[in-house]
Amino acid sequence: MDFAANDEQRMIADSLARVFSDAGYPGGADDTWPALQELGLLDATYPEPRGFGAGMADVVHGLVEAGRAAAPEGMIGAAVLPGLALARAGMAAPEVPEGVVCFADGEGLRLAGGALSGALRVVPGADVAEVLLVCLPDNRLAVVPMADVARDSYALVDGRGAADIELVSVRPAEIGVPVPGLAEWMRDAAATAFAADALGAMLALRDMTQGYLKERKQFGRPIGSFQALQHAMVDIYHDTEHFLSLVHLAAQTCDGDDVALQMRAVSSLKRFLGGRMRRAAASAIQLHGGIGMTEEYALGRFVKRVLVADMLNGSADAHGARLARMIAVETRAGLDQTQTQEKVA
Repeated sequence: MDFAANDEQRMIADSLARVFSDAGYPGGADDTWPALQELGLLDATYPEPRGFGAGMADVVHGLVEAGRAAAPEGMIGAAVLPGLALARAGMAAPEVPEGVVCFADGEGLRLAGGALSGALRVVPGADVAEVLLVCLPDNRLAVVPMADVARDSYALVDGRGAADIELVSVRPAEIGVPVPGLAEWMRDAAATAFAADALGAMLALRDMTQGYLKERKQFGRPIGSFQALQHAMVDIYHDTEHFLSLVHLAAQTCDGDDVALQMRAVSSLKRFLGGRMRRAAASAIQLHGGIGMTEEYALGRFVKRVLVADMLNGSADAHGARLARMIAVETRAGLDQTQTQEKVA
């Protein structure tokens, strides 16, 4: 597969990088949401006429730039995922003048008599949203005004906003038609989007660590000249490059028609994120020594984004179990086919 960005994808990524750079990220205090809105970058995944129906592979390069800048805006939950959900469900964007729409996985909600009840935990972007798009377990997309729900807003460990939401007999403003596989696809798209953000954070973290090893001196020479630290840096570099390939593979399969390949790619991505990338982030802290543990040092911003991407949208163990189930089904089918062929022969 070719993971290089085309002109349109590069334009989205470069525009995001420029906005974040102008705001002084990482660590800047400016709110870039109005600038992103003015450029139309927040609506890229929305169907026309609000957006232009960009897919996961179109926005993944931009999400990498958001992670590289440690941007605090809730772009994924309150921009990318709502547009993808509406496009996938074949629904028009709700009318929310100057407002924000966010997406939530509605697994666990109950629909009775046309009303929704239940709780939604850790919904990224819901702290600033006016409308909630809920993907119901029956693969329908529901539009719920935030004014009708109870919301408890807070900041995630990496500083981005989220909320817990309680619904008590809430009647959606609109419910779409069932779209086979919508709920599973949206969970995989969300996992891929946050992994792309984590990739950007890891690229920034890798550059910081390499620069520190070149500048920090002990015994009269840079610590990067010590072989043990070189080996640790090589491991970080290798794991990040592997992670990059997995992120782009997952993004491209999310835009494709092979559901089994998509599930395998996304679960492999999450397994790698929860294993090798968490260890790579911890290694970067260790290579920085004491300064890597301080709250004020920028390294922590990037490490926290990796942790958030790992914790959301299914654990590494859960995705490992999904991979195991897929392998078991494929193995069983292969055995059945072999036995059939032997009987025919």
